[in-house]
Amino acid sequence: MHVYPRLIPVLLLEGDRLVKTKGFEDPRYVGDPVNVISIFNDLEVDELVILDIGAAKSRVPARMELLNRIATEAFIPLAYGGGVETAAQAQAIIAAGFEKIIVNTALITHPDAVREMVRALGSQAIVASLDVRGTEDGYVVHTGGGADAAAFTVDEWVALATDVGVGEILVTNIDHEGTREGIDLDLVRAVAATATVPVIAHGGVGGRTDLVAPIEHAGASAVAAGTAFVMQSGRESVLINYPTRPQIDALFGHLFDGRGEPIAAQQFGREFDAATSDEFLSSPNVCRRCIITSDVPGAAFDADGVCYYCHLHDSLDKQYPIGVESEKALDKFVAELKAAGRGKKYDCIMGVSGGTDSSYLAHLLVKKGVRPLAVHFDNTWNSPTATSNIFAVLDKLGVDLETYVVDNAEYDDIYRSFMLAGVKDIEAPTDIGFMGVLYRAAEKHGIRHIVEGHSFRTEGISPMGWLYMDGGYIKGVHKLFGTVPMKTYPNLDFANFVKWSAFSRIQRTRPLYWIDYNKEDAKRFLADEYGWQWYGGHHLENRFTAFYHTYFLPTRFGINFRQIELSALVRSGQMDRRLAAAQFIEPRHGDPELIAMVKKRIGFDDAGFEHIMTMPKKDYTDYPTYKRRFELLRPFFWLMWKLDRVPKSFYVKFCIPRKKR
Repeated sequence: MHVYPRLIPVLLLEGDRLVKTKGFEDPRYVGDPVNVISIFNDLEVDELVILDIGAAKSRVPARMELLNRIATEAFIPLAYGGGVETAAQAQAIIAAGFEKIIVNTALITHPDAVREMVRALGSQAIVASLDVRGTEDGYVVHTGGGADAAAFTVDEWVALATDVGVGEILVTNIDHEGTREGIDLDLVRAVAATATVPVIAHGGVGGRTDLVAPIEHAGASAVAAGTAFVMQSGRESVLINYPTRPQIDALFGHLFDGRGEPIAAQQFGREFDAATSDEFLSSPNVCRRCIITSDVPGAAFDADGVCYYCHLHDSLDKQYPIGVESEKALDKFVAELKAAGRGKKYDCIMGVSGGTDSSYLAHLLVKKGVRPLAVHFDNTWNSPTATSNIFAVLDKLGVDLETYVVDNAEYDDIYRSFMLAGVKDIEAPTDIGFMGVLYRAAEKHGIRHIVEGHSFRTEGISPMGWLYMDGGYIKGVHKLFGTVPMKTYPNLDFANFVKWSAFSRIQRTRPLYWIDYNKEDAKRFLADEYGWQWYGGHHLENRFTAFYHTYFLPTRFGINFRQIELSALVRSGQMDRRLAAAQFIEPRHGDPELIAMVKKRIGFDDAGFEHIMTMPKKDYTDYPTYKRRFELLRPFFWLMWKLDRVPKSFYVKFCIPRKKR
């Protein structure tokens, strides 16, 4: 297989935060360096460039503690640029684990120091960064992170870089940087024509097709991009992404006569032990229809041994019957969305996670002519599969994305607070934050409809005793155990929830209720149509959520959430009951690397983590919540349910008093 040109993500560092800029100005937060790098690790990028724009502008030395931490987490070649002026500084950065040093200002102000770097580290380790701005008279070379003009022409600068002995040249037209208007091919072509070393084209990549032109038409040997690899194409929304090998083959194969392997849809079936399943299903503590066990809160078996959740499923089935009637209901709802969106850019707000349901919902709505604005809550624990799926589906559908990125240190402190509280509900902050982001987006854009990718036929309903969440709970637990102020977390307090659901008339609807939605068929379709990838299990598209489901709940509380989804699939006729039982009773094993990541990010050593996993168990009733308010206002929320302002599942779980067990 041919080795294609390198495609290099560029991350801009300001302080200890990664930012996105336009023309090296107006930095905007896009994430924590370590978390973003961990995603690029899994995406198997060629190499990674980190430009410290803060150090470049202020001309201060690199912060070695941060660079050591970044290098420790990265499993890909790293290049660093930002205020490096001496060979000693360069050697220290290389010793920390970086492969290359990028010099800009020093090439002009201290060329002998750069020569010394080349002698000490080799030309392959030194990259010269050419930053220019365009004028009526041609290009003007700039230094200091684009702040200072230098008395050099492009040809003079290239001659100096060549004389000093650098191994590569990174070329950026600052006027194009962050604009997505395409790389300045004339500039790249001019540099490549005179340079005797490889040229990396950078600044202005919009869509992925922009990656090809500098190679094909301008003589570059590699292409670097920031915005294109950290934002959704066409919109200012954070979405870490990188083309897969087959996608790279499709981009560059015509240049090198490459041959790529087609993306195959995943295989979802597997064998199981029927005898073990039968033994489990014969127990009187297992629902006679699904696989809900009597220890599930609210299971309440009837005289025939059928659980409450089966009856709830049946009531929803009657409310949303599959067939001609449901097709008409869906078409009516689509017409309502279009009417409500008339004169606006979007018809509805749609939450996306990269999972099966939200991805298929995006396909369904767009094919029916709806113009959704996709909204994603980035809690900084995204998996590479999730971000790749979001990019693949929305990019092909042409759907705009709005991403809200919470501060990672703040969010990790919220997680830590919930773990210290001793409760099950450590993922409540994600669910509440996501809903808060959806409501805020609806209010911001003047949109009355929020659509959610949830299906009771494939997901079921989480028992109250296994997962409780509300904004008061988040606030109360964090106040008791948190140390980092909540400034960026989009909490959903009671007043705003009532305002948005009642007085702003924002409706929340689940369109998948109206269709004959088969999850396995949806997976295969998404894989074939969009290159979507299965992430290994329900809700496992997020790293912390995966830790929560595969290790924390089963190990500390003996809870296996697979029971809820598998039971829903059995009720819907999408899975054999014996197969569901076999999958449920199969032991869950936490990923050691994921557990280590959680301990490190949340701030627990081995002893501290062991304490968390064995400390006395607490319940949401031990902390302040809005539950009592929801119960007192039960008639009001019943009306909100009937008006489609809140889902029925919200009314059932939050407004009906919890029975004591």
